[in-house]
Formats: sequence, structure tokens, C-alpha cells
Amino acid sequence: MDGHTIIVSDLNGDGDDEIIAGFRGNGRSVFAYYRDDARGDRWTKRVLDDGGIAAAACAAADLNGDGRMDIACVGSATMNLKWYENLGSR
Repeated sequence: MDGHTIIVSDLNGDGDDEIIAGFRGNGRSVFAYYRDDARGDRWTKRVLDDGGIAAAACAAADLNGDGRMDIACVGSATMNLKWYENLGSR
């Protein structure tokens, strides 16, 4: 994998930032990592995109004004832009 972008944002509204990492080479993908415990010893990886974007850069913002942080990524080799709408609870 060719890791290329990393950002943090509170995606689930719990007051703790999650880590969003994008990869642009072999294994093109975008992942979100959620902390499982208060000390940060355990994390859960969730796939946001598996092969649909060569993520060169990502940003977090409330793109649709619903109070939840969304993710937008641009793809280099895939030449695309993707919006990952946060459908979780507010």
C-alpha cells in the first residue's frame, strides 16, 4: 500500500477524533480508525472505500449541513472526487 493522506476528525460525535487514512498505490482505499478504549490501545478499522479511489488527499467537513462530519477525497491515478457521507447518529 502507498499511504498518502491522513487526517483526523470526530466522525461519531463522541468528542474523540478518528483517524482517516487514504492510500493511492496498490491497495487503493480509504480507511477510518475508531478508538475502542479510553487509553487508545485498541482501534477498529472500517473500510470507507476499497479500490474505488487512489486517495491523494482527503478533508473532513460537514458538507450537507446535517451536523455530522463527512469526508471528501480526491484520487490521483483514478482522477476522481468522492464524498463519503456520514450517515451515523448525531
